[in-house]
Amino acid sequence: MRPSEFESFKAHVAMLLRDLPRGMTADLTDVAVAYWNGTQVVGAYLRDNGRIDEDFEFDENAWGNWRDEFLLWFDAPRFTERADLKAAFVAGVMTANLPGGRWPRPL
Repeated sequence: MRPSEFESFKAHVAMLLRDLPRGMTADLTDVAVAYWNGTQVVGAYLRDNGRIDEDFEFDENAWGNWRDEFLLWFDAPRFTERADLKAAFVAGVMTANLPGGRWPRPL
């Protein structure tokens, strides 16, 4: 059943991402993805080359901006392994509690 509220959508995304290897993103729109940072779902914008540009709060505001696209993703989820995200986890430069801002992360 399709979620009608953000919290149930976010919980579904979190459940899926927790089961995937680190470095995977849920490709929610052409410009926005989500990833599991070890404790929560974090939203991220993509650059033109498909690399992560900047994190954003995965919250009600994001839901308000992209609800229709998020629901299309819910109907046919897509995931991508992102080399830059995986490298950040391997290097230990991921923040566990808050979105980390601009990419690339300092190594």
